[in-house]
Amino acid sequence: MWVEIGLLLMMLFIYAVLRDKRPRNCPPGPVEIPFFGRLPFFDEEMGEYLRKNYGDIVMHRTGPVRSVYLFDYNTAKEALARPEFADRPDIFSTFSIDEQKVGGVVGSNGLHWQHDRRFVLRNLRNLGMGKSYLEEAINIEAKALVEDLKKYGGEAINYPDSFRTVALNIIWQMVASTRYDLRSSEVETIYRLTSEFRDKFTVLSLLPSFIPVLGRLPEFLKNIIFGDDIIERFVEEMKNVMNGAVDKHLEDYDPDNPRDLIDEYIKGMKESEGDDNSLFRRGALNQIVNELFGAGSDTVYNMLKWVAYLLARYPEYATRMQQQIDAVVPRDRMVSLDDKPNLPLVEAFTVEALRYSSMLVYNVNRAATRDANISGYFIPKGTMVIVANYSIHHDPRYWDDPHKFYPERFLDDSATKYTAPKQGFFAFGSGRRQCAGELLARMELFLFTAAIIQHYDVLPPEGVDLSQNKFVTLAGSRIPSDSALIYRARI
Repeated sequence: MWVEIGLLLMMLFIYAVLRDKRPRNCPPGPVEIPFFGRLPFFDEEMGEYLRKNYGDIVMHRTGPVRSVYLFDYNTAKEALARPEFADRPDIFSTFSIDEQKVGGVVGSNGLHWQHDRRFVLRNLRNLGMGKSYLEEAINIEAKALVEDLKKYGGEAINYPDSFRTVALNIIWQMVASTRYDLRSSEVETIYRLTSEFRDKFTVLSLLPSFIPVLGRLPEFLKNIIFGDDIIERFVEEMKNVMNGAVDKHLEDYDPDNPRDLIDEYIKGMKESEGDDNSLFRRGALNQIVNELFGAGSDTVYNMLKWVAYLLARYPEYATRMQQQIDAVVPRDRMVSLDDKPNLPLVEAFTVEALRYSSMLVYNVNRAATRDANISGYFIPKGTMVIVANYSIHHDPRYWDDPHKFYPERFLDDSATKYTAPKQGFFAFGSGRRQCAGELLARMELFLFTAAIIQHYDVLPPEGVDLSQNKFVTLAGSRIPSDSALIYRARI
């Protein structure tokens, strides 16, 4: 009898393992450990390894969740344009501060996403995105940055706090009518939390999101193994920051004089009171503000790190750009967007920085809303679809000598005109979920970069070889490791 029971259990186990295998005609990928798959990953090295061994479309699994990585530009662009790949996966709810976990722009889906995205785009445009007075606001911050760097007196410093505050101030004035001092203690607290989260966040931190049964472990074990307390503390602290901003607006809200995006959303909430079908909700507002806060500040902050590093690493480009700026713009005037056509190397430098850095190693995840296919491969419903930005940006099919920093690739043959990339560029995504703040981000990156170049020589300390500098990938963001650089004012 025991033999029969043992055989039955073995047969059931074998049957379960066979049922657990990758479905037929799915993309190739590494061997899956039954019922577990493999650990998730954030780094570009693992992506390049998968691409080299399995091709441009690779399936990778963690727990019950399968992900398809797209390493080819044309394949990725075609897939992300399709409505069946427009949703975000459920994993985004882990980081939502909306109590219903459905609001916001980045991680929401369906009607909630359509409603919140339209609201955000409409109001950012109304509040200046793409307009001349927003350029003025950016140049106010650029001037403040120039003055702040003077205070270091040419000493070698790590990437300054002002890099993060100038970026935050632009979006935060549009969202909450607030401008911080460049060395604000409030901003320091927020970024300390962000840095702590990024430094301590590991691939293990995501496992409970992929394998829900792990969420039933005792709290002390989840904190030790997965760092659950780090995620919870970060989410809670950000919720407190956003609640504070919204509460203040509710206290002094004037329906006849809306000042910013928060006021406009509050207006929508009040006008739809009593409507059970309204998508204007306090939780959704908190999440929208949280997403704009992060996307509008942290991204530009990290790109300014790249700009400073690249200026110090390639001083020949800094010299050429200074000559180009000096020929067009008087030293007592900030560079404007009107100057851009006459500063093709500056624009080419910023776009090459976006490509070369591939700061977001992987584009923001999508999810298949139904069974579908990509290039003939079967993609089951619920599969995460992930575009490998780094691999696309370093693909020799689209870029000559892709691992070389070479701004000239975005100039015409005479080197007098900027030429936009026609393919192989994925820094802002593609399709229906292309970055809503792309225009603002490009304006900021160009004007802040031009301000630094116009007024400073960025240099490594004597004896420091930046060619040996390492890049680190923290929670999916690829950034230069901390570097003390000298910001020497130009005479």
